Amino acid sequence: MLLQNLIRLLMRRKAAARFGIKFDRSTHFHLPAEIVIRGDRHRLWLPDEHGIKIAFVELLLDDCYGCRRISKPVKTILDIGANVGLFGLMAREIFPDAVIHAYEPNPNLEPYLKHQAKIGSFECFMEAVGLDHGKVSLTFAADSVQTRSFNDQAGDIKQTAFREIIRRIGDSVDLVKMDCEGTEWPLFQDVESWSRVRHLSLEYHLWPGCSEKEALDKVRALGFYIRYHKPLDGFGLIWASRYGEAFRKKGESVAKS
Repeated sequence: MLLQNLIRLLMRRKAAARFGIKFDRSTHFHLPAEIVIRGDRHRLWLPDEHGIKIAFVELLLDDCYGCRRISKPVKTILDIGANVGLFGLMAREIFPDAVIHAYEPNPNLEPYLKHQAKIGSFECFMEAVGLDHGKVSLTFAADSVQTRSFNDQAGDIKQTAFREIIRRIGDSVDLVKMDCEGTEWPLFQDVESWSRVRHLSLEYHLWPGCSEKEALDKVRALGFYIRYHKPLDGFGLIWASRYGEAFRKKGESVAKS
């Protein structure tokens, strides 16, 4: 355990150096004021929330969505559940030529997301993503990363159908990153739209009646194979790719820790 922790610390420091920041330990970590993206230094604008600090470390230092392990070229990326745009910055660093569309329904995060979108040269949409077009309302949490949406035709936030956001970006997507606090489950029904996606990096959520096995089965049923699976307490991470990709290995690589 001590050796694993030391290796993780060294890897985080190495990743931090790529972004022009210093990392000591998680307990002493503060959100940086600036970051280097593609060799240029930019000023960040982030809310001072515990969840944002955790997300910064996991997305940019740990690469929890496996961006560095995805074969290139990656030309189109959808970020569903963008929050303040940290994944968009990571994606821009790894995939400098990609078209990136980020979706976030929380209007309170709009100024932060737009600021990071300018840094990362990606487009953001203040919309929820669902199975169909409609309206939603939000259930807010102390940390914005835990805000949830629910269908509400009296709501004042636009929900755009999954098929439409794929159409917007060009009718096919190289990478979908999805962290939408449980609303991923209805999207699995749109089999035809998922056939236009090459890679999926998913954080799934185990609401009552859901299970790890069901999440894995649904992803496989969409025509993906599981490259990596990390179950956690009440949620989990899945990296998946469509069959036939050049980097496919025999069988499925499942990591549990």
